[in-house]
Amino acid sequence: MAQLTDRGMFHGFYRALWLLNLLTAITLSPFHIFAAQTLDLEGVTERALKNAHEVKLSGIDIDISQAMKKRAYSLYYPTLSARWNSEYAKDLSGGTPQVTVVGDTIIGDNTKYQSSLSLAASYTLFDFGSTGRKVLIAKKDVDAKRTVFIQQVRDIKIRVLNLYTDLLIVSKELEAKMELLSLYKELSLTKERLYSAGTISKIEVVDEALKAVKTLDAIDNLKLRLKALLQDLSFYTGDSYDADSLRIQEFQGHNEDYANDFNAEKSPEFKIYGLEIEKKKAELDILKREQLPQFGLYSRYVWYGQDRDNYDTSVKDLRERNYYVGISATMPIFEGFKRSADMEKTALEIDRLKIEKQKKLAELANRHAKLDETRRMYMKGIETQKDMLSKVEEKLFMTGRLTEQKVIDWIDLLNQRIELVNQRFELVKAISTKVSTIKELQILSEEIN
Repeated sequence: MAQLTDRGMFHGFYRALWLLNLLTAITLSPFHIFAAQTLDLEGVTERALKNAHEVKLSGIDIDISQAMKKRAYSLYYPTLSARWNSEYAKDLSGGTPQVTVVGDTIIGDNTKYQSSLSLAASYTLFDFGSTGRKVLIAKKDVDAKRTVFIQQVRDIKIRVLNLYTDLLIVSKELEAKMELLSLYKELSLTKERLYSAGTISKIEVVDEALKAVKTLDAIDNLKLRLKALLQDLSFYTGDSYDADSLRIQEFQGHNEDYANDFNAEKSPEFKIYGLEIEKKKAELDILKREQLPQFGLYSRYVWYGQDRDNYDTSVKDLRERNYYVGISATMPIFEGFKRSADMEKTALEIDRLKIEKQKKLAELANRHAKLDETRRMYMKGIETQKDMLSKVEEKLFMTGRLTEQKVIDWIDLLNQRIELVNQRFELVKAISTKVSTIKELQILSEEIN
């Protein structure tokens, strides 16, 4: 009697668990009802490159550097300026009108309205190449910003590729888990019937029920992870995705191979650091040349008018007053060791950039080597996975034949199907990871044109 009561309680517990699993499975499977949204790597990458903030900012940086290059070229042209002065001067000395000059200050001792118009021009005749170095820095900066743009595009491609790979593997694992859940439920029902017949213990039935519950929990976690990955992808593409009605397309051309032709000296990092070092060297050269004299040409043409009592008359009385042309030479004598400190700082910055360049190129080479090793590992692993899958399929076929002949029971056949589902997923995962690794290696090996 106790045994019957125990079995009845267990049957009630299992039926409740079965109903919960069934409702959850229906909730997790709306993509069988609604039309699926399909994602492919090429389309997602194209959307990301159009929408990525880093790429947009890098494009604006190119435009800014182009504007700075125009500004640098302006140093080759003369400067021309006009100036208008209109004032009232009141003599407070009460003396004889005269002009007093103290240093750079001119003091007029008469009362009057006065106006002046002047045109001034200046032009650098010779500065020992400082202007040319400034233009060189501006041109190198444009090249550097363009290369940074290429680097940003490359990095976005790799980030999207890694996200897409994770999405693909998670979606395939989710499909496998859904299929496993169905098999575990069927296996649990079969063992429940055997338990009811008294051929197996209750522990075996509970073990199968726990497998179904654990698989259901794994499905929930995979759904959460899928939504998180789609949220990360949405950050790059600007599109929204429905995880419940989404289909991730597998990589195309998974038989493609990769030729190891990586050259760090053709990477964006190599060119960027090279340009930055050239800019710093030109900056150091400018600091050295600015210690030498700079020769310039200047001129000024002045119109002047005045009247003791009327402002309008002083304006109407504007007449050509004088003009002058001259050559200037400017040479710094002492600036409190400021220039020598700037030169020392710039030289140290060049050394720092050289070390950073070596570090970045070493990181790139190490990253490429690890990816290439991963590729080789998966190339070998895929053949093993295929061989294992073939053997599992062969074993499943044999088990099915034996089941039909009543030699092997239904439970063994279900276990073989479960093993087949797991093996198929492992093969898809290995192939997807291998192709993703090859694609990342190809992106890293793209040369700067």
